[in-house]
Amino acid sequence: MISKILLAVDGSKNAQKATDMAAELAGKLGADLFIVHVMMHGRPSRELVHMAEVEHLVEEAHAVISPDTTYVPRSYPELLGGDAADPRSAAIITVLGEQIVARAKTRCAEQGVRNIQTTVRAGDYAEEILQAADDFKVDMIVIGSRGLGLLKSTVLGSVSQKVLHHAQCSVVTVK
Repeated sequence: MISKILLAVDGSKNAQKATDMAAELAGKLGADLFIVHVMMHGRPSRELVHMAEVEHLVEEAHAVISPDTTYVPRSYPELLGGDAADPRSAAIITVLGEQIVARAKTRCAEQGVRNIQTTVRAGDYAEEILQAADDFKVDMIVIGSRGLGLLKSTVLGSVSQKVLHHAQCSVVTVK
């Protein structure tokens, strides 16, 4: 029986589809849902920067990080693409991660999922997803087949492939 599901999200289109799948499964099974996002390490992909701009996540992040200063469009996307050691970049990436899981949680709650917990982690994407699965003792992991990475041509992304091969529970990859 599946009573606990882990959903891995990164803000990509496949992660949004995985969110809908996890919400449907959790709702029908009455399962608890754990949503995990692993923060970008190194330079975030162009797709994350674009998604953050389009969905106004950067503006929302600015309001959290610098509430007393006026938001200047195009000021934060440059930080996202800049040096990962810059404390402003790290703060923005953290807030974006929190926004990504918050949006996934809202989307799942709107679809009737009752018990939802979220976590934002740092480290190797696949390893952190696998660790979260162990920590929460889940019966299933739901993950997008490809995320925000640059290798669009692969059938199964490297993170989802690693999770699929090393998970101790069932894994659903969503395209």
